[in-house]
Amino acid sequence: MFGRSSGITPKYDDPSNHDGKYPPDWDARRKAVYERDNYTCQDCGLRSGPHAGDGGAILHAHHLISLRDGGWHYLGNLVTVCQYCHDGIHGHPTGSQYDTGEHNALRVLRVVGRAIVRGIKWAIR
Repeated sequence: MFGRSSGITPKYDDPSNHDGKYPPDWDARRKAVYERDNYTCQDCGLRSGPHAGDGGAILHAHHLISLRDGGWHYLGNLVTVCQYCHDGIHGHPTGSQYDTGEHNALRVLRVVGRAIVRGIKWAIR
């Protein structure tokens, strides 16, 4: 699954080996993560890809340990999440769909609601 046949170049695991936020092989990496996770959000279970047809969730590859905190781009540090969960994890809109009209009041409410639920879950631990 990895190496030349998948389009993933191991040297780009390390963010210092490329310019910009994402490595040149990012598209291959995120697709490998989606496939590994069966095109399913690992937070809420929404499905996409071959499981959901055209009505599937917008998926993102999320860094478990952020680059800011020393995380790398290796596949073990990436997980599949849907657009809404990714927004909730970060507490703000994420991804390429931001600023294209999809960001609306309902989406904001869902993000805020997920953040509140996460806060409640954390508080009752």
